[in-house]
Amino acid sequence: MRTGIFIIEIDKEGKIKIPPEIKDRLNLIEGDKVEVLLKKIRSKRLEVTIGKNSLYKIMQLSENKG
Repeated sequence: MRTGIFIIEIDKEGKIKIPPEIKDRLNLIEGDKVEVLLKKIRSKRLEVTIGKNSLYKIMQLSENKG
């Protein structure tokens, strides 16, 4: 499973928009289910990170042993 982390501002209607580069690199299409974790930050930095979720890999290994 691949994950993406990005920083975005909430718009006037309280909505967030997934950046196109995240949607493309994660191959997200309409109807896909996604998990969302929200955390308020103070920093003004902007960054985008895409990578393999190591926790997901560990969970898969534990499921295969049982």
